[in-house]
Amino acid sequence: MEAANAGDRDALTALLNELAKPLRVHVAGNIDAKWQALLDVDDVLQITYLDAFSGINKASLDTPKDMLNWLYRLADNNIRDAIRGLSAAKRPNPSNRVTADDHDSASLDLLESLGVHSATPSRVAAAKEAKTLLRNALADLAPDHREVITRFDLKHEDPKEIANSLNRSVGAIYMLRARALERLSEVLPKYSS
Repeated sequence: MEAANAGDRDALTALLNELAKPLRVHVAGNIDAKWQALLDVDDVLQITYLDAFSGINKASLDTPKDMLNWLYRLADNNIRDAIRGLSAAKRPNPSNRVTADDHDSASLDLLESLGVHSATPSRVAAAKEAKTLLRNALADLAPDHREVITRFDLKHEDPKEIANSLNRSVGAIYMLRARALERLSEVLPKYSS
């Protein structure tokens, strides 16, 4: 535990392997039957493990039981994010899909949804400014996060198409998107000053 808390990836991997079985049982038991076709246990586990690697330095865990409870919370949050995305059917109307002409506007809309506002008064100028800002911030994201944001939020592709091309469940796309938006919110201030 001490080594994992100190950032030793091998120690964390060993702990995750030890806790894999009870975590799998927990995740499988917390995905309602109506979502099981769209939300895969392995996808939830994979994203939970990624969260564990990126968040272990912020967690204060003393025992393997503490870690298991933390992993349960991470997994439950991932399940909730996926179900929220699945049930909200956030995909826009096909008539509102982004085209080459309005990609700048989609960038501005995404940034405004994250609470970033342009200093430029004109919507056209603000959209171009937003596209540049977003392109720079997206470069800081993990490849899967960048791809999901680009395809879901900027190109408004169908989540099923994204899931198929990434060999993931639709639920995983919503989990990845939730994490990507969190990360994007963290890196945006670096580019918006």
